[in-house]
Amino acid sequence: MIGGAENNSGDRTILKHILDVAQPAQIVLIPTASCYPRDMHRDYGDAFNLLEIEQTTCLDIRDVQEADREQYLSAVEAANLIYFSGGDQVRLVSRLIHTRLFRRIRDRFEAGDLHIAGTSAGASAVGNPMIFDGDYKGSLKGSIGSMEGFGLIDGVIIDTHFSARQRLARLSQFLISGKCEKGIGIDENTGIVVYPNDVFEVIGADMVTVLNSDGVNGANYQTVAEGEPLRFNNMRIGFLPPGTRFSLQTWSILN
Repeated sequence: MIGGAENNSGDRTILKHILDVAQPAQIVLIPTASCYPRDMHRDYGDAFNLLEIEQTTCLDIRDVQEADREQYLSAVEAANLIYFSGGDQVRLVSRLIHTRLFRRIRDRFEAGDLHIAGTSAGASAVGNPMIFDGDYKGSLKGSIGSMEGFGLIDGVIIDTHFSARQRLARLSQFLISGKCEKGIGIDENTGIVVYPNDVFEVIGADMVTVLNSDGVNGANYQTVAEGEPLRFNNMRIGFLPPGTRFSLQTWSILN
């Protein structure tokens, strides 16, 4: 999962790391979150080509009825890596989540024979629940929205562009609402690689922030009116630079 704005024209550190882990022969790009899917296909196709991937197949799915086309299902069957682009995570999830295509992606992922990567909206969609809206005003109750995410990592909120868009308050708001206790905020040009043992490694240029609200007290979320400022205390927060390994099970740094 990538926090967005990854460097795809310079050293391509994050894309190189993804390819080192996945060793894909076939990559399928799903740019459904984007308003510019053809541009996404061109840009990622060029970037992967420079990293010696000859062809990237694009599933240009713009409507839920298009998702289950046989050629798309066949492409997913043949893929070693699915890559979800950035854009609007609500558009991405609403178009795919209840389709045969996504069920097949999930089944292959859970069987351990398919890698999945996503950037920005494509990373946010991986968690469950999923949040959206509320940039720069996340400390006001009701400023953010939420919905079901893909749930490939369940019970954890994933947020992206974290420092650049000042999203600490919006992630904290959702955690004190009681709908979820754990959240991960990923900075731009930064990512996490999650391994089958539920340990992730931070890669890229900047920081990952982890939050856990299980010890929060003094929160006024249940009593304050919509649009009013929120208060709380004792949020557990950690900052993880590149190279850090972190356990999702014990919610602790390993090294």
